[in-house]
Amino acid sequence: MPGKVSGSCHCGIVCIEIATVPEELNDCQCEHCQKRGALWAYFPVDQVMITGTTSYYCWSDKGIEFHFCSSCGCTTHWAPVDPTYNRMAVNARVFGKAIFQKIPQRKGAGPS
Repeated sequence: MPGKVSGSCHCGIVCIEIATVPEELNDCQCEHCQKRGALWAYFPVDQVMITGTTSYYCWSDKGIEFHFCSSCGCTTHWAPVDPTYNRMAVNARVFGKAIFQKIPQRKGAGPS
């Protein structure tokens, strides 16, 4: 991926590459995301590459799988259960403060 940004979970087993720096991040205010401590960046599925083993929790009424590293437990991303839904989110905190602190953040419940 040209111009890619790379990051990983705490232990480094799960690595994530995104095609470009996102224009905006969402500090989702729903109870579930607040407990996860995630700062979401949204992308089409084909703009994200994830390697490593994750486990997930499926929020069934939302159709979303919340993935986390099977070793260190770090929340890495969420993915849709429906494969035709071409949007996912990556936890921008895996890229480090130098990346995510420069991007505007909004506080909303879910993707815009």
